[in-house]
Amino acid sequence: MDITLEKVETQEQIDALCAIAGTVWHLTYDSLVPQGQVEYMLEKFQSDKAVKAQMKEQNYRYYLMRCGGQAAGFVGFSPRYEGREEMFLSKVYLLPEYRGKGAVKAAFALVEEQAREEGLPAIRLTVNKGNTHAVEVYEHYGFETVEKVKTDIGYGYVMDDFIMVKKL
Repeated sequence: MDITLEKVETQEQIDALCAIAGTVWHLTYDSLVPQGQVEYMLEKFQSDKAVKAQMKEQNYRYYLMRCGGQAAGFVGFSPRYEGREEMFLSKVYLLPEYRGKGAVKAAFALVEEQAREEGLPAIRLTVNKGNTHAVEVYEHYGFETVEKVKTDIGYGYVMDDFIMVKKL
């Protein structure tokens, strides 16, 4: 299957990204977090307003993953996020029907290439401790767990995550 990554720049692309986030986040997190938290997180982190703010104010770069021309997932990352000399890999989400086709491999290759171009020695990410599939995928691509964190995100909700790093 033909895999392409396209930089998110248009409203149509942002709409596709937000729709994918809604689908994948519910599939992934509804069983891991309290009721209501997924909707809260989508509004806070993956709404139209949030994505535009991240791109404008936090140097986020989003790319849509397309499989056979269909929007299948997305990746979002930011160099030197919060002043760290690392690439922060914020999001990698893929619709289930496109798993195993090479899209995630292409996304990781892009993030590594961008990190190297920025002269950054590592890629850092956070992943929900209960999201065992994602943890296994990250480990497969060379990430190692370096820390466990609980982050208060407001309204009584907490993100209970592993921090994983891949040294380049």
